[in-house]
Amino acid sequence: MPTDQDDSHTSTVYLLKRTELAVRGCLEVALMPFGLTPTQLLMLVRLKRSAEGLSGAELARAAGVRPQSITDLVGPLEREGLITRRESPEHKRILKITLTPAGEQLLERAFPVTQQLEQDLLGNLDGPELERLREGLLKLLANAETRRRGTPE
Repeated sequence: MPTDQDDSHTSTVYLLKRTELAVRGCLEVALMPFGLTPTQLLMLVRLKRSAEGLSGAELARAAGVRPQSITDLVGPLEREGLITRRESPEHKRILKITLTPAGEQLLERAFPVTQQLEQDLLGNLDGPELERLREGLLKLLANAETRRRGTPE
């Protein structure tokens, strides 16, 4: 049986998952002073990019969580005044979630910390290595999203 040190015999998906867990652990520590989890940070970033806000289902898809989990994730953000939920003008049953000015300010404070973490974690990759990694991850992401939707190419 291969050891963790023997990367030549380790599944790429296994390495990717171990990397995700390790990076997530680093991000959890970095975000503690802000009272955020990595998933909450991702949701705030997605909301910042959406001028009109997102429904709970849209936000769940963007964060990679089940729609049933979104209430538990956004509840603390709403109580802290980082997001608001309002009726959608198009569909009264849909609540649109938007980032508040306090949420934007928190993101502005957290961003340098996450940027520094990224530099620390990727600092030993040169430009071409980093670009190949990004290209490969984008292809993998596209393949996984296509497969998850059930429409393999």
